[in-house]
Amino acid sequence: MILVTQCPDCHATFRLTAVQLHAHNGDVRCGQCRQVFNGFLALITVPEAYIQSVAISAQPVPDQFPSVTEAVLSSTEQSPPTDHFGIPLPSEKEDSRPWLAINMLLLALLLGQVVHAYRTEIFVAFPALQPLLRDYCHLVQCEIDLPRHLHLLSLESSDLRISSPAEPDVVVLTAIIRNHALFPQELPALLLTITGTGEQPLASRVFTARDYLVDSAAEQSIFSGESEIQARCFLNTGDVGAIGYQLELIYP
Repeated sequence: MILVTQCPDCHATFRLTAVQLHAHNGDVRCGQCRQVFNGFLALITVPEAYIQSVAISAQPVPDQFPSVTEAVLSSTEQSPPTDHFGIPLPSEKEDSRPWLAINMLLLALLLGQVVHAYRTEIFVAFPALQPLLRDYCHLVQCEIDLPRHLHLLSLESSDLRISSPAEPDVVVLTAIIRNHALFPQELPALLLTITGTGEQPLASRVFTARDYLVDSAAEQSIFSGESEIQARCFLNTGDVGAIGYQLELIYP
């Protein structure tokens, strides 16, 4: 094992002897840049097999400090500077701006993926962002899948009757649907089942929101939270012989 120290100014690495270290409490002069430094501050011991010596010609010095002139690794050979074992040291002048720009770009891509994946949750939680999300989905050709919590919907009332005496086979179905959720949901469909004697099913039909919404709400696509909508649709029962009906809310 041999003693090795490094000049703090030029980063040249030198072998030391015990005599040089104890001559002036560790103060030595660099044989390359002539700077006086304390050899104890960066002193380590390494196996001699790890050392590749580079001779530096010694020049007489007028002062009292011993000069270390046998460099293990010359600072002129280090680009960038390395430690005692050849591992590159970080450069103080390294420009981190390109990495910052790359990191910001990756962060923006990550946020975009999060918004796309959780667009429904964001749509529900932040109503103020709904117009922006609609524009985004229109741009990228995606859809906002609204929540479909059927247990938070209810039929407040419903009625099925003949539309007019002149057309006894045509009936009109009216209903009031309520969304008890605090957030908007997808509009449900209506499953109408015509029943006969003993509530035996005779015929059934599914009415989507486009079928049952009245004229004033025909373009409605969102069932707002804590709100009600009125449904109305017509059906020709023909000669089915209907006696009663059953009405359910479903999500196809």
